[in-house]
Amino acid sequence: MRKNKALEEWKTKKFGRVITEEELQRRTSEVWPYKYFNPGRPVEPSKVDEIMKGIIDTHIHGAPMGAWLAGRPPMTATCIKASEAGIRALVFKDHNCWTHHAATVIAELLEELKKEKEAQGKEFTPVEVYGGVTLNYSVGGLNPKMVQTALGYGRCKEIWLPSLDAWHQRAAMGLEGGIYVADGEDLVPEMIEILEILADYNNNTKGERCALAACHVSNEEKVAILKYIKKKGMDVDVIIDHCTQELTIVTPEEAKEMIDLGAYLQFCECSCIPWPGMQDWVVAFDYSMNLIKELIKEKGPDHLVLATDAGQPGNEPVTGWWHFLRILMSQGVDEADINVMAKEVPAKLIGLS
Repeated sequence: MRKNKALEEWKTKKFGRVITEEELQRRTSEVWPYKYFNPGRPVEPSKVDEIMKGIIDTHIHGAPMGAWLAGRPPMTATCIKASEAGIRALVFKDHNCWTHHAATVIAELLEELKKEKEAQGKEFTPVEVYGGVTLNYSVGGLNPKMVQTALGYGRCKEIWLPSLDAWHQRAAMGLEGGIYVADGEDLVPEMIEILEILADYNNNTKGERCALAACHVSNEEKVAILKYIKKKGMDVDVIIDHCTQELTIVTPEEAKEMIDLGAYLQFCECSCIPWPGMQDWVVAFDYSMNLIKELIKEKGPDHLVLATDAGQPGNEPVTGWWHFLRILMSQGVDEADINVMAKEVPAKLIGLS
């Protein structure tokens, strides 16, 4: 029997699992800019520029790939801007096809650009570019053969569980069917095989690693995976994607349980703060900021990851990073903790020394 607490809560909670009617009334108040707006502490732009150097984004999107959103920022342009900003590495995600082939081509182009810049007497350090594959129906769903093949091509740093075709997402949209990775606490055989493939891959002497990203499966399925990995002692790191986006949101209690089971909770720019082009989408801003600070205080930053999930039309990843970092600092998140969450933890997850 597949339980889903979020689906049950959405039947009765009109504004999602954490946003209340009182909060929405405040956020739509006619005097909000004059009564409620609190920009936090001032942050020098030069400080944001400094912290940008060396960050690693484990979750971004770009064109041209197989996603449905026209007008995404091009992957190549994003990589050039990231290089100029001093960003260390990017991991591109697509819902319909793998991205590490594109990453390989872009990396080669960046090296050529570096040579051109050096010939002109200019410095240019290419961002490291990686990808992975999302296990939707377009690649065969929970397809162990696809995972094995993807890992064999190099630059594959993440395997994402289903997104658009996840049973959890389809149920939330009122659709039948979809892919599930666990029935109750029991993982389906394909999920177990994928975990075994990842654990075997991570057991190497080169330091190469590939993380499992939980993507859009239900929180109950995520916990089942984490418990299985812990029980078996497997060397597989699990990222809980955009953990304050409503579809995949976790409560503080769920977040702490997942951390205790070894998970890495990912906080993304596009579901934590407002961004250009988001139109009328509502993000849980206060909840996101408060949860980050609560988890740092109680659990430390070592199992928290900052990313953008940017690359939507109107949301360029490099610009998104800049504003995300500024707002985090303005809301009281320490620079030292940001460096852990944006640099050290993602480096560990994808095997960058």
